Amino acid sequence: MSEQNDAACSTLNVAYKPMATLWLIIQREFVSNVLTSRFMIGFLICLMSTAAAVFVQVEDYEKRLAAYHIAVQEHQETVRTWDLYSQVNPKAHRKPNSLSIFNVGMEKSGADMVSIQLATPIWEKEAQKHGSDNPFLSIFLSIDVIFIFKIVVSALAILFAYNTISGEREDGTLKLVLSNPIARDTLVIGKYLGGMLSLFPIVIVSFIVGILIAYASPATDFNSADLFRLVAVLILSLLYVSTCYLLGMLLSVWTKEATTTLILSMFIWGILTIVHSNIATFSVMKFSLYQPQAEKEMLQHIEQSWEDFKEERDAYLLKKWGYKYPFSAISLIGEGALAISINANSPGELGFGEFYEIKPIHIVDVSKLQEVLGYQEPLRIDYANQAEALLKQREQVEERNRQFAKDISRFSFADAYRFAVGAITDTDRESYQDFMRRARRYKRQVVDYLSGKNAFSARAWLSNDQGTAEFRDLPVFQNPHTSLFQSLSRASSDILILLAWNVILFIGMYVSFLRYDMS
Repeated sequence: MSEQNDAACSTLNVAYKPMATLWLIIQREFVSNVLTSRFMIGFLICLMSTAAAVFVQVEDYEKRLAAYHIAVQEHQETVRTWDLYSQVNPKAHRKPNSLSIFNVGMEKSGADMVSIQLATPIWEKEAQKHGSDNPFLSIFLSIDVIFIFKIVVSALAILFAYNTISGEREDGTLKLVLSNPIARDTLVIGKYLGGMLSLFPIVIVSFIVGILIAYASPATDFNSADLFRLVAVLILSLLYVSTCYLLGMLLSVWTKEATTTLILSMFIWGILTIVHSNIATFSVMKFSLYQPQAEKEMLQHIEQSWEDFKEERDAYLLKKWGYKYPFSAISLIGEGALAISINANSPGELGFGEFYEIKPIHIVDVSKLQEVLGYQEPLRIDYANQAEALLKQREQVEERNRQFAKDISRFSFADAYRFAVGAITDTDRESYQDFMRRARRYKRQVVDYLSGKNAFSARAWLSNDQGTAEFRDLPVFQNPHTSLFQSLSRASSDILILLAWNVILFIGMYVSFLRYDMS
């Protein structure tokens, strides 16, 4: 029994020593990093720049949110003044996302409001913005927390890692350490974990300070789902920092001098974080893989489409009543109309709307005109939908080019990090596309609503002399955020890319160090 106990203790001692050695190496690496001036300078730069960025973005968010509420209120007041079905012109508003404080994404690039006009196709290019007049944005542009982490913290990780191996080799420390009974794998893993532990406080404290500053604003309305998203962003940021640190360590193993490591590391860092994405986007847009239809040609097709609408309407009027527009409108009213005004859109516009004003309508029989309107207004909407299909086709081609540029860009771990955060915070391009799709679906809901009321042939389309139009049950536009599960699913490919970078760099660094030549 005594021999068995001695054997067990010996086994535990053997298992304990590597763990104790690993812990000592982690402590040594952590302390040597924390006590340096680069740690304090890096910590202060990251903390102050994060706080400044959040202050600016919070102020801008408050202004955008105020503009949103004003726009919604003005629209609600306008709706209350409608008394004719022909006045229907609802708006689809995009509420500012509070998480844009941390990651701006598409929040300031896309439209904030889409006007739903029945006879006008929805085109992203002509959608409107509420705008922002934050004077600090001229200085900070769209700098946010994620931008700071992408640039500042990643550069800090490189500065912490570049001399982990080559620097100690130069001053002889590495040879002295390896002269002791320390396994190389224990040493390299300890250096990695110690370096990451010294970087984690910088990221975590800066991020928490940013959350506290944002939370202090009365305009922010973070819910539990938002907090879970922010936690996911923090974890993703730590994974991104790990990638940058591993890159620095790998290059530190591959090079013999710390100066060479630093120069090479910063060069590759600059390519992957700044240059690569811009070159990919510029190249794809300059030499497009998919060629969209020329805008001028597309607008000509839309204009021709409205000419076809007029021809189809005139054919119906000739067959039904023996008149052509606009004489048909006057003829169908009959005698008693002292004045009739028919206003149409100018040629070349996307839509083609007409508005009738008949005086005195209360003594005029407009039943035939109502019948014509019941035919031509749904027809007009059908042609508007055809024009919208042409616009969507062009947008889809442009979107394929953007997606191709994104696929090339995500080769860089910096851009994979940016895309993943955009998906998690719901501020990416896909979230904006969801808004535009919902606006188009909302337009179809409004058309179905009017069709269900037979509004196009109703007298209330022309006049309120026999009763105003009712809009109490008019559909309301909804633009909910995607669920956290959907956001994570959309970010999954970029998260996997970041994980793959970590695995590849760690294996490369680990294997290279095991074969490291000390001579």
